[in-house]
Amino acid sequence: MKNDSSIRIAGISDAAEVSRLLKSAMLTYCADSGISASLLEAMTESVESVADRIAKQTCLVAECDGKIVGTICIKPVDNPLVYSFSGKTFRFLEDAGKSFYISRFAVRQRFRKSGLGIDLINKAMEIAKNEGAVCVLLHSAATNKNMVEFYGKRGFELIDSENSRGYMRGLFAYRSDSL
Repeated sequence: MKNDSSIRIAGISDAAEVSRLLKSAMLTYCADSGISASLLEAMTESVESVADRIAKQTCLVAECDGKIVGTICIKPVDNPLVYSFSGKTFRFLEDAGKSFYISRFAVRQRFRKSGLGIDLINKAMEIAKNEGAVCVLLHSAATNKNMVEFYGKRGFELIDSENSRGYMRGLFAYRSDSL
């Protein structure tokens, strides 16, 4: 399928549609990761929580034929050490520099493998670069081979993993002085 979408900054009025997309996409994510949907906070968050994130972060949506088919959020991180859960991550993050965090990345099933996810993550990375980022972080299930491979092809490195949320959750980082 050809990617004929456009990407824009989400508005609060998009919250309900973004919420539905996230919940739908997270079901596939859970199946691909071998984890229970009950372990993901994205599955239980309210439309109001989504609206709050849209208001406070840079949230992007991809549209095709007037429908939201993808989303990603990116925000600056004042202290990347909040994501440290071992000596390994602490050492990596202690001098990470200006950092950003990607969350709530989702693409509607029929638009996967169309380049839309690449377009969304590239746009988020462009925003971080324009804001002077040195490091971009994200979490994903370390057991989700598709996502681990996707992030790896985009230059993200699996820094460490932990299971405090009931599944093997990896911290991925893209770190470059010339982001």
